Amino acid sequence: MRHIEDSLQQACVTWFDLQFPHLSRLLHHSPNGGKRNAREAARFKAMGTRAGFPDLVFLYPAHGHHALLIEMKTTRSGSRQTANQKEYQRIVEKYGYKYIVCRTFFEFQKVIINYLTKDSK
Repeated sequence: MRHIEDSLQQACVTWFDLQFPHLSRLLHHSPNGGKRNAREAARFKAMGTRAGFPDLVFLYPAHGHHALLIEMKTTRSGSRQTANQKEYQRIVEKYGYKYIVCRTFFEFQKVIINYLTKDSK
């Protein structure tokens, strides 16, 4: 299932880069997931890797939000936020960030366009 989520995210980032080349450096993926041996996992944790961190961070303030944080999931059953992801969402929303879960390419497009549109809420 992870491969499907990765492919979805890659398509979304490619679309974003083509549509908004002037903003593309502001959309970032932090490679938190994946299999790591215990030594590497400990090193990443010591460097600041946090459980629950979203898949994409768009460092662009809009509509009173500091940035847009996006967690990618698929439409397949069982693809839902972990407890750590839900807790991360709760914390960042408390401090003025917008957090969205996207399940499809078209949902991602809509979220980005709405976030960048002046009249969006």
